[in-house]
Amino acid sequence: MRRLAFLRPISYLLPLLLLMALPNPASATKYAGAFMADGGGARALGMGSAFVAVADDASATFFNPAGLAGQEKRSLLIMHSERFGKLINRDFAAYVQPLGGEAEQTLGLTVIRLGLDNIPFTADLASVLDDPANGGNGNGVLDDDEAARIFQFRDQIQYKSDQEWAFMGSYARKAGAWQVGGNIKLIRQSIADYSSFGLGIDLGVLRRNWWKSLDVGLKFQDATSTYLSWSTGTNETIAPVLVPGVAYDWVIPSWNLSILASSALETHFDNRNGDIPEGRDANGVSGADQFSWSGLGMSSVSSNLYLGLELSMSHRVDLRVGSHGGFGSEDWTFGAGLDLRPLRVDYAFAGDELQLDSSSGFTHRVSLGVSF
Repeated sequence: MRRLAFLRPISYLLPLLLLMALPNPASATKYAGAFMADGGGARALGMGSAFVAVADDASATFFNPAGLAGQEKRSLLIMHSERFGKLINRDFAAYVQPLGGEAEQTLGLTVIRLGLDNIPFTADLASVLDDPANGGNGNGVLDDDEAARIFQFRDQIQYKSDQEWAFMGSYARKAGAWQVGGNIKLIRQSIADYSSFGLGIDLGVLRRNWWKSLDVGLKFQDATSTYLSWSTGTNETIAPVLVPGVAYDWVIPSWNLSILASSALETHFDNRNGDIPEGRDANGVSGADQFSWSGLGMSSVSSNLYLGLELSMSHRVDLRVGSHGGFGSEDWTFGAGLDLRPLRVDYAFAGDELQLDSSSGFTHRVSLGVSF
């Protein structure tokens, strides 16, 4: 029986894995809840987000909640990132509270926010320009000469914002040699006068030193599907995502150096295979994942491979590089970190998947961590 003990944590996920394999009566909405993608922490992004088997800091609340188990100190991680010349701002904050005990239980609390301000809404402007009282012809169509006068009525343009929030409560504990954990998350989105609300759960398992210095992890994100209910009466579904991963740490004592290599295979079940050339549409938005499983009879299943490498010198200065689902210029990530104990500062730079503007399509992420 002892030989089978290592399978026990995986059995916690088995019922949900079976549920995911059954036909889903409600089709998922591709890219719903996409603002939560890539979680938080500049260290993880610098390693290409291949962090499910690393998960050894406060960002584990997102990448693999099981990684919280065994963390000995309270910790706080805050992060800010900007895209497209500060047009899109994204923030991440995670707090970890060890509870101690034989099972080394740990709690976590996470907040993710994405904000886009000053969005012009011109829904009522066409009728204003078409109104004969304003020089229009009243034919119910916005003609070219009417549209040319738009700047005369720019004071009637309304500017609103897009605010997207996720709140997660995490719990993790040891289960023999394994670590298990999960999240309960609340999602709140508001775009102008419209809003949505949703609830979901994530599950994770992690095994440190499964073979020598090899760590293995598995995250089951949105395990039972996450449903977003909009005030417009429309509902969206966030499909489950399965993320297995491994990490291996080489230590070279004579050089006071360590090398951490990691990988993760983010697998989707909402038909992201696509038929768009090079995986991107006319607006540059990603239309297909890196790998398709349709050849094995799973037409709706696709995956992205994330790779990461971290070089740590004297456990003080870190250099990182990663591949975030491909090997094009927009897929490479780079980062650096400085461990000042108890403070830690990390920076990451990445090409942006949206690539809306090649001159500004980059992500800069800075995070600050403290343990106490």
